[in-house]
Amino acid sequence: MSDEGGGYELADDEPLTLRGEIRSSSVPALLRSLLGSGETGILTFRSADVTKSIYMKDGRIVYAASTDPDERLGELLLLKGRITARQYLEASKMIRPGRRLGAILVEMGAIDPDELIPTVEEQIREVLLDLLTWTHGHYEVVMKEVGDDSVVSLNINADNLILEGIRRTRSWTQVMRGIGNIESVPALTGQRDVLMKIELAPDEQEVLSHVNGRSTIEQVCNVSFLTHFETCRILWALQILGVVRWSLPAEAQTAGEAAKAAQGDLDLGDVVERFNQMFHRIYETLHERQGAAVDVVMDDVMREVSVSYASLFDGVDLRHYGRVDFEQMLANVADLPSDRRRALMVAALNELVFAIQLSVRQRHGAAEEAAVSGIIKEGLQRIGAIGA
Repeated sequence: MSDEGGGYELADDEPLTLRGEIRSSSVPALLRSLLGSGETGILTFRSADVTKSIYMKDGRIVYAASTDPDERLGELLLLKGRITARQYLEASKMIRPGRRLGAILVEMGAIDPDELIPTVEEQIREVLLDLLTWTHGHYEVVMKEVGDDSVVSLNINADNLILEGIRRTRSWTQVMRGIGNIESVPALTGQRDVLMKIELAPDEQEVLSHVNGRSTIEQVCNVSFLTHFETCRILWALQILGVVRWSLPAEAQTAGEAAKAAQGDLDLGDVVERFNQMFHRIYETLHERQGAAVDVVMDDVMREVSVSYASLFDGVDLRHYGRVDFEQMLANVADLPSDRRRALMVAALNELVFAIQLSVRQRHGAAEEAAVSGIIKEGLQRIGAIGA
């Protein structure tokens, strides 16, 4: 039995074997699916004259191998200057079934025993990171126990590995196939355990902050500090890792209508989001320069502005990456007409911006103020572009 890109074969006393084409099931998606379901077996990819195999045990990567001569352990050690050409050539002559190059180099005293496992991890990471960018070829999954000689005690975070591999892709075709449609609506799945394990860059964290179940991929791209390609790529990565899902068109429309009915003019959400982007960049800049002291600044500023806008800012702070909670503010003034809510929020957020600028100047001087003034100028221009 088979489908568009793959199928399986199973005979008596034979392991389950699945085959398919990479272009119909990307390497990152296939690997994440197998690891996520806790599979044990060997996943092999072939493209042109190169074959790479991933050995899995109970949903963990325990080894990986490549026929590319430039990806072998000896070449890596030679490239990094950890062994000499003579040591490499002599050790290569002693390779036999059951005797790997790394163990031979340890026996020769060419590398320390404690250096072997980290070096093998580094080699395997490079093999896998290159593999995760493949866009053509075939794969085969053989569900069977892997031999003890293929099991290495690796310390590889598979989710971060997949994330880094996707960051390296340069194929828009593959990214577009992954996201499906720029009019799709990304929504959070609630998988906080994955979010705790992956390491997102600040700009990627900012993209994630725009995922609200209402904005389309195109709208997220338009407000992201990354390029449209980079934004789509990280959204695809987050979808593969299970952090984000795509809403169906009908589901997205229903969600959009419900949100609009509950929140009034969605333009207000866009305006507040532009302010949040500015606050986030100010927060990150001050955090790099002042460390945890940035929270003191933000708390004091919020307390000062709340004197004039107590009801609006009730339960709101700037500790969450320097972002105000739009939903909380909306709930605080839900009884006001839409136009008055908008006017109140814009006025309060403008005052908050200049209160931050003044506080930075008073506390840390003109040099620190200059660091945030450029952010504020650019931010206010973007806010003005959508009619604050």
